[in-house]
Amino acid sequence: MENLTTSQITDLRQSAPYAKYIQSMGWKVVTVDNTQVFIRSLGILGAIAKIQRVGLPINFSKMKTALKKQRVWMTKLEPINFHPVPQGFRQDKWPLLASKTLRIDLTPSLATIKNRFKKDARYSIRKSQSANSKSQLNNFDGFYQLWRKANGIKKLWTPSKKQYGSLVDCFANNCFCITIDNLAGALVLIHDRVAYYYYAAALPEAKRKLLPYLVIWECIKEAKKKGCTTWDWEGIFDTRWPNKGWQGFTHFKKSFGGYEVSFPGSFIKWF
Repeated sequence: MENLTTSQITDLRQSAPYAKYIQSMGWKVVTVDNTQVFIRSLGILGAIAKIQRVGLPINFSKMKTALKKQRVWMTKLEPINFHPVPQGFRQDKWPLLASKTLRIDLTPSLATIKNRFKKDARYSIRKSQSANSKSQLNNFDGFYQLWRKANGIKKLWTPSKKQYGSLVDCFANNCFCITIDNLAGALVLIHDRVAYYYYAAALPEAKRKLLPYLVIWECIKEAKKKGCTTWDWEGIFDTRWPNKGWQGFTHFKKSFGGYEVSFPGSFIKWF
């Protein structure tokens, strides 16, 4: 298993487009020593904060001053690297972000990348391609309708179209989506040459046709075309914080190979 160091990558959550997006959701963004802190005002009840995917150590004395100024009484810290956390933080049981992910190196040729997929993924791609399925790039509205429909079948919550549109607008050229036959698709965000598998949808017919595999292959090709060197699956099953609902899609993601990256999880401090 490979663990991330802060010198390797700057996470999506610490990007300018993400700060702009989360501000559109009603959060305040305060920057302390190049670290973005997201603060949610609770009116007369003060505020809560989250500091996500930041490299430790940080100057927490300066951070604490900034948090007190914003009347923050609870802070969640989700570091990107394994390092002693600031004094007063304790590990909690409910990470907001995935505590483990899977990554694919996109620097080799497409043929090499594909050869590293497991046999079932390669077979599924060939099978779905033989059905003459048509992929479409950047039909953002079509993807949203598909996503909402797929989530409705699973009884899952879908963000409003306004929130979704804000995400797409904030990332602009660092965002793309692939849809296939209006049955399956994915939305990918790009930061620091990493392509993040952010949202995905597949209707029952798409699964029967193995289209989710073809969606990933088309997304990987587009990400490589855009200069990305890494594909990030944005979360897989982690035995430290087990969520049985994640086991199915973890099996799907692992069929594309790659290497695992673990994060320390979530820490909390009450002021």
